[in-house]
Amino acid sequence: MAQVFYKAVTHRGQALGESFDAQAADHVTLYGFAKHMYEYFGQEPRIRFLPWPDWCRYEGSQEECGHTYYHIARSGVFSIEKAKKLLDYQPKYTCLETIDLAVKSYVDRGLIKTGAK
Repeated sequence: MAQVFYKAVTHRGQALGESFDAQAADHVTLYGFAKHMYEYFGQEPRIRFLPWPDWCRYEGSQEECGHTYYHIARSGVFSIEKAKKLLDYQPKYTCLETIDLAVKSYVDRGLIKTGAK
């Protein structure tokens, strides 16, 4: 995101009056994210799908079920083509690289326990 702000300043003429999306050039689905997390932690993916009402019962919390629904329903994919064209925006990391950096940070700070010593 900082790169888009910086490039908007350095490309002022092209940026004035425009709005830009800042994100990775690629995207990952919830299934892809779950699969990647299994692989990141050295596990074989064991993912199964449930019909929505069954998943909500499995989750057990109506509040969390609602949060999940709105996350899935409202999580859009946005285009960075305008930022690339007008500002020469080039994301530094892929979506999975960003996820890996965040998860590593959580592990390093003890926010995620891995069982490794």
